[in-house]
Amino acid sequence: MIRYLRTPNPGWLVGLLLVAAILAVGGCGSAPPKQEGPAIDEALERFNRAARLAFDKGRLQQAASFYRKALERAYVRDDTAAILDAQYNLAFCLMNLQSYGEALGAVRNANTEMALAGRGLSVDFLLLEATILHSSGNSAEAWKITDKILSIPAQDASVITSKTHFLRGLIASQQGDIDQLRTAIAALGQPEHPRLRADRQELVGHLAVAEHNRDAAIEAFDGAAKLRREALDYRAMVKVLALAGQVSEKAGRAKEASIRYLRAGRSAVLQGLFDDARKWLNRAEQIADTAGEAQIVREAQIYLRQIQESAATSQSSSGKKATLLE
Repeated sequence: MIRYLRTPNPGWLVGLLLVAAILAVGGCGSAPPKQEGPAIDEALERFNRAARLAFDKGRLQQAASFYRKALERAYVRDDTAAILDAQYNLAFCLMNLQSYGEALGAVRNANTEMALAGRGLSVDFLLLEATILHSSGNSAEAWKITDKILSIPAQDASVITSKTHFLRGLIASQQGDIDQLRTAIAALGQPEHPRLRADRQELVGHLAVAEHNRDAAIEAFDGAAKLRREALDYRAMVKVLALAGQVSEKAGRAKEASIRYLRAGRSAVLQGLFDDARKWLNRAEQIADTAGEAQIVREAQIYLRQIQESAATSQSSSGKKATLLE
């Protein structure tokens, strides 16, 4: 799964346009006159900054709200690059909120915008769409899009290509296609980038599961979780922790399984991933209760109550507007 927001960049992405001081060569030692560059749209800049800050703090609903405001402002500006940037980031937030239908809608609106602007297919949008489809359970369509991505010659697309092979590996694992899973692992090679190393390690874990080597699978998933943590990729980290918990459970290691589910669940709670958190914490509580691990049961219950409290708070404030973060 891809896990990156777009960051401002001149040209293709939304630019936080800097005021350029162009110094002219003057005579007599006088101060050279300044010419200012394009004016900054402060509202657009503020919305994007607030959205990114909210996202970094795990406030995904708030981040999505701000990206919607950024999108509205981009339409006001009739700024294609800003529109696409906001659509991408909005879709990314919605995907992490598990609002897959809305996320796909944002991606498809972006595709419409690209068509109106006479632009061709964008591999990063294609990969995001494939990831959303896979996450929502439509792996067959996701696979077709990965075929399309790999058929497009692109410059500087090594990370996109690697992420595409990772997604294909996940799909192959889900479908029990060991040969395609091995192909995906081989295609990743021996990457140096920590996130790509974590991707490869995760696929190695899935391969070990398919080969019924549970010890190797647990080791691989634990290693992938460590790499995700080091890369500050906490959303992916919790999913791999839960995978290690699942394999531990199947191996009959009740205490280890409940601890891994607990660790994944409590991190997920604090990231606002309540659906996953509830599932993992309930499993931690059930396994620990059966195994007589009272301390783990109590810890799981603490975070389950936190989910209930957060849901109640969210309902009470659902009618309020987001306040701009300065």
